[in-house]
Amino acid sequence: MLRSKDLIAVHIADDDVGDYRVREAGWYAVDDNDKVVLGPFDSLAECDRAIRDRLLRIGSPASD
Repeated sequence: MLRSKDLIAVHIADDDVGDYRVREAGWYAVDDNDKVVLGPFDSLAECDRAIRDRLLRIGSPASD
């Protein structure tokens, strides 16, 4: 069974939008290869919640 890539929350500023190939600044979930997977979100809390929800949907074990 393939393990999903780890996701981290990253705030992408206006100056970095082109580097991440997104259209607007905000909070995004980014994988191990710096690829944007989810977002944008208005806050870190929203982004973290989306990451947790995605991990639960794909059946990854929760880590403490």
